[in-house]
Amino acid sequence: MDVQRGSRAGSEALRLPLGPRAAPDPPRSSAWLSVALVVAAIAAAVAPCPFDVPTWARAALAVGLLLLAALVQHALRGRAPPPRGWLLVDGAGIHRVERARTALVDWTAPFGVTVLASADRATLLLAITSPEATRYLSVRVRHAEDAASAPTLIDRATTAADSDLRAQDETALTAADAERLLAEVVRRAPEALDRAFLSDLAGEPIVLERGELRVGPRRIDLAAPLEWRATFFQELGAYTASVCQATWVRQADVELVLVAPMPGDGVWLNEVDAAVRAAGAGGAVQRSVARDLRLMQAAAGDPPPRELRRAIDRLFMLPLRRALDRAPQMPRVPSSSSWTRHERRA
Repeated sequence: MDVQRGSRAGSEALRLPLGPRAAPDPPRSSAWLSVALVVAAIAAAVAPCPFDVPTWARAALAVGLLLLAALVQHALRGRAPPPRGWLLVDGAGIHRVERARTALVDWTAPFGVTVLASADRATLLLAITSPEATRYLSVRVRHAEDAASAPTLIDRATTAADSDLRAQDETALTAADAERLLAEVVRRAPEALDRAFLSDLAGEPIVLERGELRVGPRRIDLAAPLEWRATFFQELGAYTASVCQATWVRQADVELVLVAPMPGDGVWLNEVDAAVRAAGAGGAVQRSVARDLRLMQAAAGDPPPRELRRAIDRLFMLPLRRALDRAPQMPRVPSSSSWTRHERRA
């Protein structure tokens, strides 16, 4: 991590490298040469010598050979490559600096940050959403110490299919650096971690805030009782059939169904279940993944009426279900929903 003074008085700029910076392993030839020099140093120090060489000279030769072995190893070891780019956090916002400078966040404008992760929490994705665009930052957990240094990142992560995480190792943040980034977001715009700006296929805005979910002109109060349930259904096309997931929600006279295609690799649900078992009975990761597994459980149903559907990016289906699940729940009465009445008429 690199912290330097920004251009504004009293501000600090946080520079986080994008991509691994570990030095490559030295060539095998350098290892053999270093070993040969070490062996020669040992021989110079203890092996019998036919000539009358002073002890101090033998010791000096041995030390010189050891120093030469160290120099060879250091010289032939590849130097750490520069990062592919930098993430710059300053008083103006968050910027991605590679070949060009791209603004990701302006502190004066509303934005949201959603943390997504693989079931084993080894690969993560920060989705930075705004009314104008959605941008992604990949995160790779390098080792156990890296994960331990990122409790907020791991705790806020929602499980997603590996195929949806858009992992890019060459420009990924470490978990520790992603934790530093989240700390800056919490300090400057704490409400961003409970916010997401989305849209449906028709371009209608979908906005998740801490206390409400807005879908176009419709508003769902997340502090008031509501009903919701998860289903999946088969959508028949002209030549193919696809499996879609749905989240039905109703509050007073507002009713809608969020829909998205299921991930193509159905094996990932088994990986989530395996991750829960592997994590044991305790720990934040186990509790988080177990909760996500519960929210993924869905019953098969008929396709919802098209007038109720709002198609969204499937990456955000589970974060939206989390928000609905935290809201007060009304007793579920399936027969009272208009979707059920649609199904009966069908």
